[in-house]
Amino acid sequence: MGVNLHNRLRLMRGATALLYLGPLLAGLGGFGWRIVPVFVAIFLLWTLILRPATWPQTAPDWLRPDLLIRLLGQSLIQVLLVVVCFGIGRGLGGVTGFLPPFPVLLPIAISMLAIPLCRLIWNPDQAEAMDRFLDTAIGAITAASADMPPDRSDAQTLAARLLAPLQALHDATTDHNILRHLDAITPHADPADLVAVLLGAARSGTASRTGLQALVLLVTDLRHGGRFAGAGYQTRTFMAIAGEPDLALLFARRSMAQLDGDPAVWGDSVAPETLRLHA
Repeated sequence: MGVNLHNRLRLMRGATALLYLGPLLAGLGGFGWRIVPVFVAIFLLWTLILRPATWPQTAPDWLRPDLLIRLLGQSLIQVLLVVVCFGIGRGLGGVTGFLPPFPVLLPIAISMLAIPLCRLIWNPDQAEAMDRFLDTAIGAITAASADMPPDRSDAQTLAARLLAPLQALHDATTDHNILRHLDAITPHADPADLVAVLLGAARSGTASRTGLQALVLLVTDLRHGGRFAGAGYQTRTFMAIAGEPDLALLFARRSMAQLDGDPAVWGDSVAPETLRLHA
């Protein structure tokens, strides 16, 4: 599922590129600036369909100054993007002296094509539902920590309890959303206990995909590297995710950045030569 998500994000970037290709081709084709408002409208329609949450949702919302200011700012950004792409196209046409003989509807159609393609690839309703689920889960994490006895005599029991909502997340959960979970958990549990619980689940075969992903993100976090010195967490984590190529890639890239930023982790780190093979 994680690999499918990465493929979907790559497809999304490719489809979105068509949106910007339209005004660039229009500029390259030597069409006048009068065509720019057409592309601005297409760009705004793209944000309306792919990012509906950024637009006012009800009639009273259209009267709220803060939402109107946000919408105006978003519109100005789209105008700027169109002008920049169009300007680049005109510049290329002027430098090369090449004006492709295509009709004006071709670049417009290319930009319009980005809208249905992006919508097929990305469902904004699912993205919003995931955000709501994450907010609920993070609230449950905070409540769980408050219910524990003040002495917290069994730190790893607390860590396991706090990690339960994260372990239950969908396999396609992004790194950003898992980091949101970890940021909510770490004020209530020692990161070393969290790593120990996640490694235990990995060893027993009960770790979910998001649990392994969280393990990678946690042990390669520059903020916690010094706490794990001497524990061997880096090597054990690398062994735990060896069968997941995309997690191995994530681990390698973050570990190399960690080596550059925190000398304290050198003693526990996987050999840089091994990391480069996976990066």
